[in-house]
Amino acid sequence: MTMPILNAGAEGASSIVLEGAGGIRLRLLQRGSPQGRPVIFLHGITENASAFDPLLRALPGHLRPMALDLRGRGRSFKPESGYRLSDYMADLLIVCNGLSGYAERPVLVGHSMGARIAAAFAATYPDMAGGAVLIDPPLSGPGRAAFPLPLSRFVDPKKAIDEGRYDDFRSYYTSSGFDYERKALELQACALPAIEQSYAAMNAEPFHAYYRMLRLPALLVAAGLAPFISEDAEEELRAMNPGVRTERYADVGHEVHKLAPERLLSTLTAFIASLS
Repeated sequence: MTMPILNAGAEGASSIVLEGAGGIRLRLLQRGSPQGRPVIFLHGITENASAFDPLLRALPGHLRPMALDLRGRGRSFKPESGYRLSDYMADLLIVCNGLSGYAERPVLVGHSMGARIAAAFAATYPDMAGGAVLIDPPLSGPGRAAFPLPLSRFVDPKKAIDEGRYDDFRSYYTSSGFDYERKALELQACALPAIEQSYAAMNAEPFHAYYRMLRLPALLVAAGLAPFISEDAEEELRAMNPGVRTERYADVGHEVHKLAPERLLSTLTAFIASLS
């Protein structure tokens, strides 16, 4: 069932809620042409759909860019458990089923944890997507180095903002020009179990296996100033699956969509155009 939402939280955008069995409610922010090719954005561990709204605004008007509030975040439902890749992929199947009337298959664009979801979904259901862009996914998993940041890096600022300790919250983010208000809103709209269980899953689930399985057109974007994809790791991924194009933003940190939106927009536009 699809239900319209008023006051979507991003001016000028429309928003729908897709419902599934067991109380699943998934909020999808959308812009562009209703007849255009869907481009579905999947966010990271503590963000939500609104993080991508500047890109949704900027993409060519003939496309149908959308951003999903993953379960546990934003205006989607927030269960106490169920934050493994299989759960996120099941939600994405609901979204894709709702888009089945579009002539062209959707392009998946995932950042960080969202990139892992996009890779797993595209590898498992290759006929459900037309392409995938993986933006700086963490490479942790069985037989691999652990996630390079501690769980506290995500949980502690969440607890600080929830408890009204704003100065403590600010102390976790020291980069110049950081948007504290936006991050505070993101963390307030993110359920703690979603952070904790998703973090554990990123150490337990096999990203590299899904990456090797990718057969549809795909692009990996590595952030050179982030601790997730070293040059050696990028080289290994190229050898593992030569069919996936790679691009390295050597001077950009992990939140590529916020730190280098114009460059990412150019990359996305060119990739999507190459699929036609």
